[in-house]
Amino acid sequence: MPSRRALFIAPLACCLLPACGPLPSSTGAVQSIASATASPPGGEPLTAAKFTTVAPHGWSNKINDSAEVQKFSGNGTVELLVEQAAAGQVQQGVNDVTANVNVVLLNTPVPDDQVATYLQGVTSAGATNLSAPRPFTIAGATGQYITYDRDIQGTPGESRDMIVNHAGATFEIVFSTSQFAFAGQESGLQDVLAGWRWS
Repeated sequence: MPSRRALFIAPLACCLLPACGPLPSSTGAVQSIASATASPPGGEPLTAAKFTTVAPHGWSNKINDSAEVQKFSGNGTVELLVEQAAAGQVQQGVNDVTANVNVVLLNTPVPDDQVATYLQGVTSAGATNLSAPRPFTIAGATGQYITYDRDIQGTPGESRDMIVNHAGATFEIVFSTSQFAFAGQESGLQDVLAGWRWS
């Protein structure tokens, strides 16, 4: 039987693609992501074809796990995949989802004026409660992101989906986990974004 993670990710992989800048905090305020000149956070260095970053502490680099990578490769080339198991005591239907941050270099670039429409396409895979698209900046490149909910085999899930264009290519950065763990594991996404440098 497929894992909860696979059943959640596989349908989304066909409509989702991967992106860093101001993000809303849980209070709705805007917080800034480290600028491109700041020192990247500690962690395992990760090198992709067009960028470098770091793996967050406590997260596993899964880029060489072909079975995991395949779950996210529906729309392009997976450039980064890090995962973290549920923290604390796992409760079925609450926090039994493995968190992941994946970056996909899309096969087809998304023009800047179509990014918001592209992001809203997640509704076709069952996403609900979509936020309005918001701007962000990652290492000098600007993009847009949304946050949305999605049921993961009975477990309420939450994702942040980010799109950024750089040097003629479109990157989709997606962070997904249970709603229960979203605020606690979001620091993993923040570390990836803060450590990002274009190659």
